[in-house]
Amino acid sequence: MTDEEDDYMSDNFLVQSESVNPGLAWGKVAKQNKIQSRHIEANKSSKKIQKPLKIQQREQLEEGLKNEISSENKGFAMLQKMGYSKGMGLGKSGTGRKEPVPIEIKTGRGGLGRETQMKKQKQDVELFREQMRKNRMQNQERSKGEFLQRVREKRVNKEVERDFYKSQNVCEQLDRTNDFEEPVVLWYWPKHLRPKTDEDEDDDDVDGEDKSSDEEEEAPIDVGDDIPIQERLDDITRYLRTKYFYCIWCGTSFNDREDLSTNCPGDDSDAHR
Repeated sequence: MTDEEDDYMSDNFLVQSESVNPGLAWGKVAKQNKIQSRHIEANKSSKKIQKPLKIQQREQLEEGLKNEISSENKGFAMLQKMGYSKGMGLGKSGTGRKEPVPIEIKTGRGGLGRETQMKKQKQDVELFREQMRKNRMQNQERSKGEFLQRVREKRVNKEVERDFYKSQNVCEQLDRTNDFEEPVVLWYWPKHLRPKTDEDEDDDDVDGEDKSSDEEEEAPIDVGDDIPIQERLDDITRYLRTKYFYCIWCGTSFNDREDLSTNCPGDDSDAHR
């Protein structure tokens, strides 16, 4: 081997290789390491930033309140001299307070008692809202009850009217079968089947006249309209049961009073349901 040729195992070659610029991959890794080291330094510096003074004081106060009173406290030492030991209650019999009076930290700028007043006002508002909600629910229940009552009364009135008109027709048929020319009571028969009276003729004459007056005339009141329809129904059904032993709800005539009382459930619609 000549001196001009390079010896790859010699130190000279290694020294020369250190001066060679690094490759592309090594440069990327070095750049990432540099960025990461900057992040680490930034985190360390941010941790060194101190908290605000108020927060530090509050944390120190809360931490101090968590600690129990030690025997070094002058007040506690005085209690010990008077025979008090840790865990006992205050007082001669030892039934008093065992823990110190809690301290309420005031953080706001309001005057003394403001927080208590605000809390009371909030409670009053909540109570008012609760009372309003209860009143609204009661009104809804009352309105619902009144509506159902009106519907129930309307249905009952319709049933009473139907039974009354049915009783009138039955009464007219049975009376005519027994050679009655007119009803025992005028409203026992339907109006269009009753014999005409003087009042009816007067009404016909009035209907034939020209009603051109400005005054409104009231409609003629039918005989018996001043009596509640339930009372009229009770009266006419009583007549049918005693005179003909007939029950409008059973829809049949019985042989006699004993047969009626034995086989008929009762003298009203409720008994037949």
